[in-house]
Amino acid sequence: MKDFSRIAKRARSWACLVICLAVVVGGCQSKEPSLSKAALSVKEGLLGEMGKLTAALAEPAGKRDWLAAEPILKASYEEMKKTGKFVPMGIVVLDRDGVTQDRFPPVKRAQMDFSNYAPAKSVLEEKKKTAAMLYLEGAKIFIFIAPILHQDQVTGAVAMGFPEEELQKWHVSEKEFLEIDFNK
Repeated sequence: MKDFSRIAKRARSWACLVICLAVVVGGCQSKEPSLSKAALSVKEGLLGEMGKLTAALAEPAGKRDWLAAEPILKASYEEMKKTGKFVPMGIVVLDRDGVTQDRFPPVKRAQMDFSNYAPAKSVLEEKKKTAAMLYLEGAKIFIFIAPILHQDQVTGAVAMGFPEEELQKWHVSEKEFLEIDFNK
């Protein structure tokens, strides 16, 4: 009977240890904050638009045929404009090094280098989509950026920029937009 009692105590100790470990590990996992219906709608809509863009740009980016990106950007932008929900102020295509290769609508600016911009580096190095905020000429611009994959290799990235007013139209706060995990 003593042996059975000792085995039962050991089993209880192990069971307690396993339960405590499960609670600790479960509590430490990073979870996306609960999002409002509006933010979930924005997440779904932006992922849909970005999915179409990255798929269309996969072949040209894989071949580094940046001239082929221009008609794709134009067609995508025009389609977004027709639906009217998620119309970026601009779409930017970056090469694997984070250097701007194309932009729509076109603007007369020098080629921009995002190679040291933390969100772009994260996208290019980790194959993860991300949201970020930057300032352009004193205005807040909210960016959604995703990798372009060709044969499972990152060959570039696409960024869509939205002015602060768009977030207000979507009924999503700055904080909530930046908390959206576009990878889940």
